[in-house]
Amino acid sequence: METLCNELKVEIFRYVLTPIALVLLNRNWYSTSQDPHARAEWIIYKYGRAHALFHAIRLGNHFVTVEVVQILLAKKAIISRYFMQRLMIQFGTYDPKLIEMRSRYNINTDIPKEKPWASELPLPIFIKLLAEASNELDDIAIRGNDLELFHYLTAGALTINQAPAVLLENLKNIEDLILNKKFIPFPPRPKDTPAYKSPSGGATENYPSRDGYENNRQVNLISRAILIHPDLVILWKKIGYNEICSDFNELVVEGTLLVCFPPSPPNNWVCPSTEIIIEKLQKLFKLGFRLTDKIIEDSIKLFESRINVVGESLLNSFNKLQGDSTPPIVESTLIEIRKSVKKTRKRQRRT
Repeated sequence: METLCNELKVEIFRYVLTPIALVLLNRNWYSTSQDPHARAEWIIYKYGRAHALFHAIRLGNHFVTVEVVQILLAKKAIISRYFMQRLMIQFGTYDPKLIEMRSRYNINTDIPKEKPWASELPLPIFIKLLAEASNELDDIAIRGNDLELFHYLTAGALTINQAPAVLLENLKNIEDLILNKKFIPFPPRPKDTPAYKSPSGGATENYPSRDGYENNRQVNLISRAILIHPDLVILWKKIGYNEICSDFNELVVEGTLLVCFPPSPPNNWVCPSTEIIIEKLQKLFKLGFRLTDKIIEDSIKLFESRINVVGESLLNSFNKLQGDSTPPIVESTLIEIRKSVKKTRKRQRRT
């Protein structure tokens, strides 16, 4: 391994899931880990260009440097207006002396122990990002909030029935927000990472979140907009946000099924056929969404109480879409439903 050239070492480094194991191997690999090119290649491969800058800052000062940021930008890491707006809110540390004095005089301060994701970002890196954003974006609107703007433009405050008309009316502004302002939401929080709640003990999640990830409310907002107008995915992919489908896959696919089988169906609701469900899902698959085993299992649990009503068409659609790779849970549930339906029909005949 010691005879490998630096370029090949960087290429190997980018594919390592957890570099610390490689770094501890010997000094040569430690040296490779310090190379800003290796770090930039690794973070783009692992997280994509849309979230590269966010994760570089999230990993802290032991990872991010001015050189790493310069290389990320040279490799087309996306710097959006929303990214800079969030950075402005959460950049910088609190004055410890002021906190001490407030505490001494029993002045209530809502300053959490958890530091914001960008609070300790070195000033030269912050200045570099600000200068780059000013060059790339016509109007960086530092005091704005593009996620809130997206909420209003996509009619997030209206019901799902009222929203489509308003969204289509605002489509030009939404296109400008995505294509020209490079609006990209921060990544959803990993499932094994708990959300930070306010120090007062409230149930609501903090916004903006301390760890930088988007909370459930913001993630649901993006998913809802995609459900209403799936072509938004095409706009995001145009600017290089290729992770949009993987970031919101479960919520969008499961949301489509909830539209087909509403929890409180109206009086004139008719259970959609297998063909209708397949048609709706295939439209999403063409955009890049996927039907996973987890979605299938979650859906069966979600509709468990109504499985005798919706199960036949739902599970048949899963069966046809998955083909030979149909999970055993679908096969077994289908058998149980068919048995139940036969029993129901026999009872109806007797009566």
